[in-house]
Amino acid sequence: MIEGARPRILLIKPVLPYPPNQGTKVASFGLVRSLKPDFDVTVLARIISPGEIESVRELEPWCSRVVTVMAPNKKSIAHRLVYKLFYHFKSLVLQRSLKSLYDCPGAFLSAARDLSRERFDLVIIEYWQLRRMSRYFPRERCVLLTHDVDAPVNERIAALERNPLRRLSAIRRWLIERREEIAAYREFPRILTLTERDKATVEALRGKPGGVEVLPVGVDVDLFASPGLPRNRGEVLFLGHLGAIFNGDALEYFVRDVYPKLGDVEDLRVTIVGGKLPGSLRFFESEPGVEVVGSVGDVRPFLHRASCLVIPLRFGGGLRIRVLEAMSAGIPLVCTPVAIAGMPFEAGQDFLLAGTADELAGAIRRLLGDAGLRAGLSASAAQRVRQHYASDVQARLAAELIRGLVRRS
Repeated sequence: MIEGARPRILLIKPVLPYPPNQGTKVASFGLVRSLKPDFDVTVLARIISPGEIESVRELEPWCSRVVTVMAPNKKSIAHRLVYKLFYHFKSLVLQRSLKSLYDCPGAFLSAARDLSRERFDLVIIEYWQLRRMSRYFPRERCVLLTHDVDAPVNERIAALERNPLRRLSAIRRWLIERREEIAAYREFPRILTLTERDKATVEALRGKPGGVEVLPVGVDVDLFASPGLPRNRGEVLFLGHLGAIFNGDALEYFVRDVYPKLGDVEDLRVTIVGGKLPGSLRFFESEPGVEVVGSVGDVRPFLHRASCLVIPLRFGGGLRIRVLEAMSAGIPLVCTPVAIAGMPFEAGQDFLLAGTADELAGAIRRLLGDAGLRAGLSASAAQRVRQHYASDVQARLAAELIRGLVRRS
């Protein structure tokens, strides 16, 4: 790097990190925003529809440049069919994961190769399935940023699957992706995770300590802070992108195993935000007091009106951004251990912990029936989020971390 020049950073991501309306986008855009004052950041990302062009324009003021590639399988229905058949065939023949094939197509690789003609002081590549991107850049300047660790999640998915054929498919996916994920962790000299738990898991998978650091991530606690309006008595909120398999499983678990145990709760209402219900759960829309909102651009109105947020995850990893946003918004939480793992919050002080369907139902019933408990949990959680995850503090720490990585490149 030239003395006195602004370091040049290339961030490569399989999806556009804007708008920051999902956990992975919040973390990536937060990194871009934290680097803006002192770094020149180029973003390379896939887009899945022409409608994202407006989002590209909105992201550009935060970067030096945004380079995009249209995902080839999203160009038309015909493209989707052809690519789906081709990728499944290629996956079977080459024994490569569909994730790496879909997320790292040839056009995306070509764009990275073109950018490699420029000199970047640091190249941050998000997710193990983009590991082939690193071949075009000096190894010592490449950093892998993993938002979560897939291997234990895929293992859990395979264990929970009851259909024999789907279970065999899940086991195959777990084994192939695990092999590729471990290879990525061993190839990159430096890796960033979002939690200490994921850091330990990555070090165990790569078979050696060191070389892994935790990227500070924050949320705008003031943006999510509650306006102080009365909350709807008896309203339980489920919030999560239902396209993610762990959220879909969590909702199915709640609907089939937890909700039936809440029949005695007075004025019970359930609001689901995050997409369309899967076909197996469409019946739930007709249940009394159930509202399925779908996808929304702003989740704050829902965080501000419900009396309880339930996060019944049975598997997953990474940093739960929705936990931080919810705590900032003052809504009390009922969480499974998976949902809160790796985060510095205290059960009984900042949230209620529940490990089984009976415990989840009991915690929800207890929370809805005790205004003092709700107020105490909310106040403690909001204070702890501000202490550990305030965006201005975390942005400075993230910039310092990246500056250190540049110096060591």
